Amino acid sequence: MRNRSVLLALALSELFFTALVQAQGWPTKPLHIMIAAAAGATTDAVSRGLVDILGKQLGQPVIIDNRVGAEGIIGTSVCAKAPPDGYSLCGTASNVMIWNMVLRPDLPYNTLRDFAPVVHSGFFDSTLVAHVSRPYNTVQQLIDYAKANPEKVNWGHFGTNSTGYMYMDWLRKSRGAPFYPVPYKTQPQNILALVTNESDVSLTSFNNSGPHIKAGKLKVLAITSEKRHSDMPNVPTFDELGIKLPLRTWQGYHYQTGTPRELIARMNAELRKAFDNPTYQTNIVERVGLTPNPGSPEAFDQYIRAQLRDVAELVKYLGVKPE
Repeated sequence: MRNRSVLLALALSELFFTALVQAQGWPTKPLHIMIAAAAGATTDAVSRGLVDILGKQLGQPVIIDNRVGAEGIIGTSVCAKAPPDGYSLCGTASNVMIWNMVLRPDLPYNTLRDFAPVVHSGFFDSTLVAHVSRPYNTVQQLIDYAKANPEKVNWGHFGTNSTGYMYMDWLRKSRGAPFYPVPYKTQPQNILALVTNESDVSLTSFNNSGPHIKAGKLKVLAITSEKRHSDMPNVPTFDELGIKLPLRTWQGYHYQTGTPRELIARMNAELRKAFDNPTYQTNIVERVGLTPNPGSPEAFDQYIRAQLRDVAELVKYLGVKPE
């Protein structure tokens, strides 16, 4: 029995030593960042902006690998099954890690079982925007108009696992506003439909809506940020309107379960360093409306667990049936 214990201890020591050696020599080849979203989406922009900066820090090329389809399930599943060797970093977001987990019981991956948190990049400012021709300028006016015109206000969204869809469903149930949901496959398609007058209203990231707001094609009714945006001081936050939901869109990075702890710590440090790069701050953080929130892997893990609990309670209130 004692010999078995000794052998087990030796085996564990060998595994730890191997992981340590791998971490010290890592990286020796290109790093892939897998994104379960189309090029042009906000989560894609955050990662694409890291390519040059992170590549210089690591001394290896960084390649963006977009895997689109099935509301993020395809790309996230592929990344979950990649070797846990530190070379396949998963660009994750609230829709694939929280909404999918809560809404899809037969999901081919599990947020807590299959992924190891690396770093929480931060939150996105999302705007409730309407086509400029629409006769409502506030959230209350939108609700009143929808009530007076049942099923006539087309609310564009890009999946039942998106923040925009959840806000729409909450307003329908809590305020009795009968919106007509119109699904699109991607964020860019969703915003294009709004700009071209195909849909009436949508809640989408400031990265997507900002240029069209400045061009006078869209108008803003509310914003999901904690405080008013400096570019739109007259636009209220949802909190100010008494609409407090656990639905702030976030983005982060994960590795696969089984990735050596040393590699997770190293990537956490490298990403946080990249986020602090002045070029990244100007070209990405400010442009896409990212409110940075980088911290430890442990803090990110705690936040995700709280999100899964709070969103599950919201879904139960809405009566949304898992698919």
